[in-house]
Amino acid sequence: MASSSNSSLALVTSSKKNYYDVFVTYRGEDTRNNLTDFLFDALESKGIMVFRDDINLQKGEYIGSELLRAIERSHVYVAVFSRNYASSTWCLQELEKICECIEGLEKHVLPIFYDVDPSEVRKQSGIYWEAFVKHEQRFQQDFQMVSRWREALKQVGSISGWDLRDKPQAAEIKKIVQKIINILECKSLSVSKDLVGIDSPIKALQNHLLLDSVDGVRAIGICGMGGIGKTTLATALYDQISHRFSASCFIDDVSKIYRLHDGPLEAQKQILFQTLGIEHHQICNRNMATDLIRRRLRREKALLILDNVDQVEQFEKIGVRREWLGAGSIVIIISRDEHILKVYGVDVVYKVPLLNQTESCKLFCRKAFKLEKTIMSNYRKLASDVLRYANGLPLAITILSSFLFGRNVTEWNGALARLREGPDNDVMDVLSLSFDVLKESEKEIFLDIACFFNGYHEKYAKNILNCCGFHADIGLRVLIDKSLISIDYSMRIEMHSLLEELGKKIVQENSSKEQRKWSRLWSKKQIYNVVMENMEKHVEAIVLEYEDYDEEEVEYLSKMSNLRLLIIKCGWHILESPSCLSKELRYVDWHMYPFMCLPSNFQPNQLVELFLKKSNIRQLWKNKKYLPNLRRLDLSDSRKLEKIIDFGEFPNLEWLNLEGCVNLVELDLSIGLLRKLVYLNVKDCENLVSIPNNIFSLSSLQDLNLGGCSKVFNKYSLPSLHSLYCLRSIDISYCRLSHVPDSIECLHSLERLNLGGNYFVTLPSLRKLSKLVYLNLEHCKLLESLPQLPSPTTIGRERDENDDVWISGLVIFNCSKLGERERCRSMTFSWMIQFIQANLQSYPTYFDRTQIVTPGSEIPSWINNQSVGYSIQIDESPIMHDNNNNIIGFVCCAVFTMAPRRRRVPSSTIMELVLPKNSYMNFWRISVPVILDGGLITTKSSHLWIIYFPRDSYNEFGRIYFDIFEREGLGMKVKSCGYRWVCKQDLQ
Repeated sequence: MASSSNSSLALVTSSKKNYYDVFVTYRGEDTRNNLTDFLFDALESKGIMVFRDDINLQKGEYIGSELLRAIERSHVYVAVFSRNYASSTWCLQELEKICECIEGLEKHVLPIFYDVDPSEVRKQSGIYWEAFVKHEQRFQQDFQMVSRWREALKQVGSISGWDLRDKPQAAEIKKIVQKIINILECKSLSVSKDLVGIDSPIKALQNHLLLDSVDGVRAIGICGMGGIGKTTLATALYDQISHRFSASCFIDDVSKIYRLHDGPLEAQKQILFQTLGIEHHQICNRNMATDLIRRRLRREKALLILDNVDQVEQFEKIGVRREWLGAGSIVIIISRDEHILKVYGVDVVYKVPLLNQTESCKLFCRKAFKLEKTIMSNYRKLASDVLRYANGLPLAITILSSFLFGRNVTEWNGALARLREGPDNDVMDVLSLSFDVLKESEKEIFLDIACFFNGYHEKYAKNILNCCGFHADIGLRVLIDKSLISIDYSMRIEMHSLLEELGKKIVQENSSKEQRKWSRLWSKKQIYNVVMENMEKHVEAIVLEYEDYDEEEVEYLSKMSNLRLLIIKCGWHILESPSCLSKELRYVDWHMYPFMCLPSNFQPNQLVELFLKKSNIRQLWKNKKYLPNLRRLDLSDSRKLEKIIDFGEFPNLEWLNLEGCVNLVELDLSIGLLRKLVYLNVKDCENLVSIPNNIFSLSSLQDLNLGGCSKVFNKYSLPSLHSLYCLRSIDISYCRLSHVPDSIECLHSLERLNLGGNYFVTLPSLRKLSKLVYLNLEHCKLLESLPQLPSPTTIGRERDENDDVWISGLVIFNCSKLGERERCRSMTFSWMIQFIQANLQSYPTYFDRTQIVTPGSEIPSWINNQSVGYSIQIDESPIMHDNNNNIIGFVCCAVFTMAPRRRRVPSSTIMELVLPKNSYMNFWRISVPVILDGGLITTKSSHLWIIYFPRDSYNEFGRIYFDIFEREGLGMKVKSCGYRWVCKQDLQ
């Protein structure tokens, strides 16, 4: 939300700036104790601010100037013509001033003819003629003034109004008040039109307010980052709806008032003055103010708006309680901190959105060019840069575009160059208010996200922050509540680019906390500056990604004694290993670490996670090191790794990844000491010849991957699995196994089982594995029959941090000896239907899709939309008209054939399902879940690939097609494809 003129805000804050909704001109001796008193009461009961000369005039001030000022600052004028009105020079002066104010402006005057004929007023006849005869005699020296009075009477008397003679006053007053309300509502709408991006938020808020409700008290919170337009939105809303209430107030900047000597009392005085007209000097103390609020506002239908509340105790001490307000009342609280709103107990929290591209451009044009939507051609590129920098934040757009107004292209270029060097201070000052109120650990989290983790997955960042001891679970929640970050639909952290710039500014410049300077580094240039300034001891975190390949010296790391976080993911050619690393390090991720071992002087007592993927490590240390806090160790694809000396030095290790360590020959017997180990991956350690049997006694183990370890099992058989009762996933594919023990049925927690590429003829029953969601039997060329499959049950477990997108399903591929193909297909279809039925409520929170690959040469008949070839158009009309949510999902399938050539060469082939979304160049690609390798596929075959998507995963695909990317050898072809909308009754 943003205002494009300063005057608009003045109008919507009338109660605070001595502006009035209505000014009534009347002859007091004729109507003060009857009509006008009743009219004043009726207007004030609707929350309409009326100027009253007996209340609003300041004592001792010249009456004429004060009245004229009140007339100028009013929106609607009511002229009550009575018998003696024309005899009052004050009334005639007021009327003359009113006619002057309505000329050329959107102001209204409403005449009321109390006890006089309208024609008598208009023609100045009868008693009005007598009055003007006396004025002409009295003001002979200023005949023009009397003429102006005559003209004013004629002008206003000619307007259609209310003739109250012989009519019930109460009914007529209701009509007059309603007419004024209608005028003020139109005025409010015109003010809103002067604001950019206001209409949708106003409408959304009004829907939440339930304005027509007469029961209870409604409380609404307005939340958002600094500069997003919370106050502007609330003031526009106040202007539109305040007339509906018998009492209303808007308290500006509660936080600022609260910091005064007696802030709570000052806020209470403002509430009582704006709602009930009680003067400040009439209130002695907070007890008296609280009592007045409790007793008097209980009788009122009140609208209370409290702006910039930043502490829970402000509610308690100011005394704004829902139960102290009358039925139909509304409390609106504005805060950057959503948690404060929830503590108060608001019914709804409305989060103010950033301006979209169209709104941003409109606001920018108004401010920078004083035009509605047009950007001058030679400024377009520069304007685009400014809008990209502001990123939809109204405050930034307003400040920057106002600064650029009236300047030429050269000056614009200079201003943008200055922005690139350092952010605008006015913008940063507003944003920094939210940072300043954070606790120290929350500030550290904010700075880490701003410098390193904006746009990263929440779990990834949270894990690193927790490793650093920052209690990220609560810390991230606080930052979300304070509108400093958000989590998007894909669970990635989003921080506004200007907040990111604020964080980076704090660590690059001198600040109130000197040690924050250079505490975080994310570029080689910064490292150079730190070394030049001898400030290595200030550095707490380094994250270097995607830097150019270069030769680099890293001895400076040895001097960074306070370094807690080190992430290096760039292709540096490092000349020499650092002699030491900080003993404060808690998280290290050094991609392609180039040395044979870690520095011998490194004392990693605090280290929690160590990632050295694709490193040159042969062994971690030349001597033993005790790592009491190490929880994760990842040495995957470290092709030179020979051994890990003693796993007992990592007593709390939970996660060990040695995948692709092709030079690793054996695992030390001490691995059996890792009683907390949850995850073990030695996949594709092709030279691993033995693993200790005590691995199969690690009762904590949940995920075990031995895939591709073809030399481990000398007897081609697994040992007993009885002790692995927590195991959820096991991959023993391509291990040259000819036998699987019956004890596999004892793994009651097992969810994923990969047996592909082995040499067994039969398999034991899997019927008792009721939690099994994925079974892979690809390339089991000797398998003659399928095992008994379990009946799927509901999966009640949420994904944990180790889970990727878990695909459920059955893979029966290239099993050339498998008999009873029709029974095989029937079993797989039946399992799929049972699985969908059992887990209908779990989609898509746990499973994104279910897939089946099974032998088959024809699309099943129940797929009711079929096409020859690799593509088919989707008819979306069923889901578009499915108002009763009868459709639960979408299934598509393809029959593909393979005819490998005689020259069998291992080759890589990819087959994908491509789902083009209904937007330009936006695709969803899903690979067939099998290994398509020319060295494994030797015979002609055809298979059926079926993919089921729950309804929530469907996203207007438009059509489906299947792509094959083949280098050589397999002769793959999609023979046919099809799809079906799955309804509830289809599962019965």
